[in-house]
Amino acid sequence: MKKLFCLLLSLAMLLSSAALAEDVPVDENAALTREEIELYLNGLGRAALEAEDAVVTPLAQGGAEVRLNETVFEISDETLTESSAIVAAYPGDDQADLRGLFLGSSLEEVLAVYPNNNPRLNGSYYDAALFIDDTLFIAGEKSEVSAGYVLRQGQQAYLVAYEVYSWQPDGVSVSSVTYLLENGYVESIRIAMDDEILEEAEAREKIQEIREMQEISEYFAYPVSMDNGEALAPFEREDLALRANASDVLDFLDLTAEGLTDVLGPAPVDEWTEDSDGSFLRLLQWEGVSVYLRYNAQRQFTGVGSLTVNDVNLDGPRGVRVSDSLDSVIYRFRHAEILYADDTVLLYGDGQTVPYGALVYTPENAEVTYALSVGEGRTVVWHMTFVIGELQSMTLALQ
Repeated sequence: MKKLFCLLLSLAMLLSSAALAEDVPVDENAALTREEIELYLNGLGRAALEAEDAVVTPLAQGGAEVRLNETVFEISDETLTESSAIVAAYPGDDQADLRGLFLGSSLEEVLAVYPNNNPRLNGSYYDAALFIDDTLFIAGEKSEVSAGYVLRQGQQAYLVAYEVYSWQPDGVSVSSVTYLLENGYVESIRIAMDDEILEEAEAREKIQEIREMQEISEYFAYPVSMDNGEALAPFEREDLALRANASDVLDFLDLTAEGLTDVLGPAPVDEWTEDSDGSFLRLLQWEGVSVYLRYNAQRQFTGVGSLTVNDVNLDGPRGVRVSDSLDSVIYRFRHAEILYADDTVLLYGDGQTVPYGALVYTPENAEVTYALSVGEGRTVVWHMTFVIGELQSMTLALQ
């Protein structure tokens, strides 16, 4: 299904881009320029002038909104003419942007058509710089700086921005192309021309912030593949690192009451239950997080039992979070071809002997299970429940 969608998307891209092909640069991986944005927006304006069904609506704050099919753009005048300045455009479902991307394009497709000196997205938990191109920048002269960066929450990138800082007589103008994403796919595109005019000192400060972003490498994006799942690593021992926030990382096998309290604070629920063999289970519970710890008959700690997460307070293996989509999870781990028509899919292994990964799929719900040997006859089982394609709960259990 996904492959068919991508094929249809590619065909649509070729057809919808034809009218603006003369405005798209030959080298798609070149740094974004103000001129490229201007050519694209002017092409939209010409298309609207030639179309019979373009709708122009004056805005209360001045200017007007122009709607051509599903594409919307803003102009500085109240009527659309050949000389109208287009301020910003929002391509619709049927309109390619200036690099041939559409609503529904993947994060990987976005990153592939712009420069990217940071393929692993090294950066912080919250952002990563992609590139800075200042080859046209000459201090004191009219020049241009192009840069790109990603904003994210762990593994989930929610914004990719490409900005152009252009030195003008009255300051530094900022033009940009911004992609908003949901679960790895573009849900809106904004293309803006001279959106801001900054003082030179402020522009230099913003550029410096992106430069400093380039120096950070405390976090990275795990590789993702839809088509080459065999090249990805299976669920591994290194994946048992859990992240409670941008800086605190916990190892599942090394979880203790003291370590959990240091990171999550005192547990609102702290209950002991005696097992039939005289040992004890201790339940520590925070909002969205439950942990069972094991103790012997003398209440001496012997190890973790299980951890369940049903909120976004804790990132699981490879940054998996509650609310992640099914695709975004399984495409981070080794997998065979996914056929959603089947009830059960073996991602790798036989589904019985460790290690293995298995997906049980129905139209509305899915269960994903990975199993990993951690030595001394012990196995970690990671079980996830998805509802309508979205992760609702995950449990790590030591057996």
